[in-house]
Amino acid sequence: MPGEAPITTVVIPVRDEERRLPGCLDALSVQEGAPSFEVIVVDNGSTDATRVVASRHPIHARVLEEHARGPYAARNAGIGAARGELIALTDADCHASPKWLSAGVAALKGGADLVGGAIKQRATSVQPNMWERYDRATYLRQRDFIEHECFAATANLFVRREVFERVGPFRPELVASGDLEFGQRATKAGYVLVFSPDAEVSHEPRTTLRDTWKLHRKLGSGFGELARSGLRGPAWSDLALRISFGMVAEQVAEDGPAIRRRHLAPYHLVAVTARWVGRLTARG
Repeated sequence: MPGEAPITTVVIPVRDEERRLPGCLDALSVQEGAPSFEVIVVDNGSTDATRVVASRHPIHARVLEEHARGPYAARNAGIGAARGELIALTDADCHASPKWLSAGVAALKGGADLVGGAIKQRATSVQPNMWERYDRATYLRQRDFIEHECFAATANLFVRREVFERVGPFRPELVASGDLEFGQRATKAGYVLVFSPDAEVSHEPRTTLRDTWKLHRKLGSGFGELARSGLRGPAWSDLALRISFGMVAEQVAEDGPAIRRRHLAPYHLVAVTARWVGRLTARG
């Protein structure tokens, strides 16, 4: 009905995403069986046509602007403006499956307070290069995040708004790992986090050395920020800086043709080195 408050608010933080945002919004416009929802796009200092793309899309997203730099500051702005009682978070490089919203909301209504949906890395070609294979096999393993680290990546996260109201928003100053810090804070407060394989989004993988280095350096910087706040242990004991090469080799082998470990090793070395550089220099 006109003027009826939506049940769910989808929040998408963006910065210079004119190329990828249309696909994200297109996927949201064809949701099946979803409750009433609104979409909020929060621009975080774009210098391209992102705001125009968002405002002209047929889904009629509300477009906000957040001047404080950082994706978590942008997410907080969207959450603060949300009319829905349930918050669904995703990113411009993600395409929601047709049942994404209905499955995520169903999991919340089934008793969860936070829901991490599955994240499937898209293949960009029939014969992806090794940067893409490494990223697809090792990054955004949502079930592992939930089961072993008590958080879900914001690329695909549903949260009851009351959780934010009671434990607080994301830490806006973090360049990375804000989802980890928030998820662990919420679960320590007693809120229930579950995994939903049906609430799936597909994600665009990294395909170049530059993008792989940038990602893992940012992750390392986030770990360093948490450590300086007393929320993460010292670097020498941080398992995220000592990713098992054997485990990585197994994950890559599961995602495509067999590859000799000596051929995979340089790609793994780049990712681990970038994490250490980010952790030690505190620059993402």
